[in-house]
Amino acid sequence: MIIITTEEEKQWNDIVKSFSNWDIYYLCQYSKSLELHGDGQAYLIYFEKDKKRICYIVIQKDISKFKYLTECIEADTWFDWETPYGYGGPLEEGGIDREFLEIFMEELTKYGKENHIISQFLRFHPLLENYKHWEEVFEVRHLKNTIFMDTTDEEAIMRNMDTKNRNMIRKAIKNEITIQIEEDQHIEEFISIYEKTMKKNNADNYYYFSKEYFRYIFSAMREQTKLFCAYYQGKIISAAIFFYNKNYMHYHLSGALEEYKTLASMNLLLYQAAVWANHQGIQKLHLGGGVGSEDSLFHFKKQFHKNGKIDFCIGKNIFDIEKYNSLLEIRKSRENDFRVDNSFMIQYRYE
Repeated sequence: MIIITTEEEKQWNDIVKSFSNWDIYYLCQYSKSLELHGDGQAYLIYFEKDKKRICYIVIQKDISKFKYLTECIEADTWFDWETPYGYGGPLEEGGIDREFLEIFMEELTKYGKENHIISQFLRFHPLLENYKHWEEVFEVRHLKNTIFMDTTDEEAIMRNMDTKNRNMIRKAIKNEITIQIEEDQHIEEFISIYEKTMKKNNADNYYYFSKEYFRYIFSAMREQTKLFCAYYQGKIISAAIFFYNKNYMHYHLSGALEEYKTLASMNLLLYQAAVWANHQGIQKLHLGGGVGSEDSLFHFKKQFHKNGKIDFCIGKNIFDIEKYNSLLEIRKSRENDFRVDNSFMIQYRYE
């Protein structure tokens, strides 16, 4: 088993790109962007045996920084792992079976205990459907659904939409909305629109990214990042950042000015992004899901592909059950209403 940090960028990316179905969420630069955001230390985990192999990415969190445990645990003593913001889980090759997974998990659990890693939480990749057969060694749950657009056939992109969305796209064109792919010279305008959108939506502080974060992704991930902007009368009224590689494109962050929402600029922008993806030979544009389950954001995205609903699953496993349970007892002793049998995936992180 190999576990490396983002300091080994070339080795990291060489491993990732050796898998035919790799995606941008696995690249070293993507993990570095989240380290810059303050998420924690990223690691790539790689395991190979008998021509079967896997790799996946985790962010290591210091449990003492979790707000309900700050005063109870000394810093840099207990940790847990989770998938970096977005989607992940294992890349696989060679026909993974239960025997392989059990050998891998035995070795990983040993590493976890030796390095004070209590548990890990994975967000599996909806397009890769890589939660399958990991149920044998993980606790896996279906969290919600996300939406993708099939971009293999340009004519089918519009055909797969519902009637209302097609009409909204025609409305945007009639309103003389134009879509342009920009470089990072308009990143300041994007940040302003994005932050106004986050404020309107009462978004958590986590979703406010620094200027350094945006500068980094447009520099280090220039070949995997596009900024699409919708213009009305010479002004940017909505914009979105997309990540992509040869197989997949992802709707990453976006914003739209509230006073222009009736012009349907985001409907046209997402359609044009899908057409661009088709022209690059990209198979799927993943729009993601809603904030909750099937909320208004989810239904907005669902308009773009009537049959584009796919499963988004999460998983966990515990490396050190004694320490895991002790964290639950710490929470219980300090909070009268805390339930150790709560429904949170990592229960000591329940909020």
